[in-house]
Amino acid sequence: MDLDENDPVVRAAVLGRQVEVFLESDIGKYLVGRAEAEAAGAIEQLKCISVWRKNRIRELQGEIWVAERFQEWLGQAYSEGIHALNTLEGDTENE
Repeated sequence: MDLDENDPVVRAAVLGRQVEVFLESDIGKYLVGRAEAEAAGAIEQLKCISVWRKNRIRELQGEIWVAERFQEWLGQAYSEGIHALNTLEGDTENE
């Protein structure tokens, strides 16, 4: 079966594999670790911050949001890639 590199399913499968390789790399591990540490640190600060410090609370919430979204985006790209790969493998089995 010839795969069309412009096919969205093929592109999703390739991206998923690239994300997998990235997450297994030293850079990927470092960045995910940093995101986890940033979120955890901001959560710890939120636990003891005075309620009247609304601007600081919003800043901390923003830090948590960014760190969590980074990991979520990588997870989504990986999951979509696995799904696309399964779709492609299913297509090749039917031929």
